[in-house]
Amino acid sequence: MVVVRRLDEKEFKACFAEPMTNVTATVNAVVDIWPYVDALDLNDIGVPYLNDVHYVYRDAQNRFDQVLIGTGRFNALLVIIIDLRACTVFGHFLLDLNKEYELSDGHLRPV
Repeated sequence: MVVVRRLDEKEFKACFAEPMTNVTATVNAVVDIWPYVDALDLNDIGVPYLNDVHYVYRDAQNRFDQVLIGTGRFNALLVIIIDLRACTVFGHFLLDLNKEYELSDGHLRPV
């Protein structure tokens, strides 16, 4: 049985060390995330479905990989955090870009 762990915002932000590096094209999978993803309750997370992996970012201290998976919600990504030292899934977080960047009505503000 796979145990899932929803990270709160403080725990999620603790997995960052700037600069984050996009390693999507070069990373070798440390752990198979799909059994963990399959164990998630999408209703509990608040998304209707999941898409493919869009990006993988690594923190500057080589502690964590953040695997960004598209969702059925506009501007929302499921982030699976991989603990590189323990070679395990640390947890997950729903990154709502509308909330994070104070966007409204689901549309991007003009720049």
